[in-house]
Amino acid sequence: MKQQLILGLALSVFCQSLWAAESVNENVQVANNEKIYIETMRGEVEIVASGQGRFKVSGTLDEKAEGYDLESKNGFTSFKVKMPRMRNYGNWDDQEKEGSRLKIEVPSGAQLEFQGVNANVRVTGVEGSTKISTVNGSVYGEKLQKFIQLETVNGEITSVNNNGRISLNTVNGEIEDAGSQGRLTIETVNGSIDSKSSASEVAVSLVNGDADLELNNVQQLTMSSVNGSLDVGLKGSKSPRVEVSTVSGSAELKLEKDISAKFNLVANAGGSIKNELTSQKAEKAKYGPRRSLEFSTGNGDGSIEMSTVSGSLKLETH
Repeated sequence: MKQQLILGLALSVFCQSLWAAESVNENVQVANNEKIYIETMRGEVEIVASGQGRFKVSGTLDEKAEGYDLESKNGFTSFKVKMPRMRNYGNWDDQEKEGSRLKIEVPSGAQLEFQGVNANVRVTGVEGSTKISTVNGSVYGEKLQKFIQLETVNGEITSVNNNGRISLNTVNGEIEDAGSQGRLTIETVNGSIDSKSSASEVAVSLVNGDADLELNNVQQLTMSSVNGSLDVGLKGSKSPRVEVSTVSGSAELKLEKDISAKFNLVANAGGSIKNELTSQKAEKAKYGPRRSLEFSTGNGDGSIEMSTVSGSLKLETH
């Protein structure tokens, strides 16, 4: 009986140690422009850039993890949390409770790529390039440079003071962008967009949601929406090139009073046009529910083209 009790206690301790979260503490010297790949299926991951040429990871692994793989050679570093083969990671319990909790340091000039499934990711200071992809989770990126791609399927994206070719993409979630510069692309299907940007080129695609944009010195703006509203203010843009199209939605442009551009606005299938920028009024087609408006301001240096199907278009000044 005593031997059985001891055996049972030993087995219990063994099982607890088997399922306990494993700690990780690795520090590897790498090049400042190292190509770094990180894969963590579940959990919370923070990635920060440092001025030192090293790859450092610390924290605890997913309770269901089978260890991790770390390889570093010839300018390439890969860190992967090893998970048992499962068809659907989403069937597991809350990733915030059982997932990995990691803090990772990379060189500031690194080229970073991260992939996850049920993971929340926060990245700051990477200047080489950054590509972050998760399925169920939020993505936060700050002070990133060059090529920047932040995407999730179910979750929100936050972009702060990023500079370069920026792509923000989510299916079900909100996107918030502040202080971006360079070239900016934002796409969402079921969610809202809030951007305060100084990017010179901006492209926005929206389905079933609202977009509120405050753009400074934008030179080229392309926007499309289906079942959504676009509310856009352009400051410091005296001769921009703008293309806007909506289906069953509204688009409102707030422009500088002294803008120099040619305007072409078309509303089909019962859509409406309202012009508070000048005294010109939209004309109704002789046949069919179509309205159009053409006019120029200043020397007509820029171009404003707007169209809608069963929606509304509006021009006004700040």
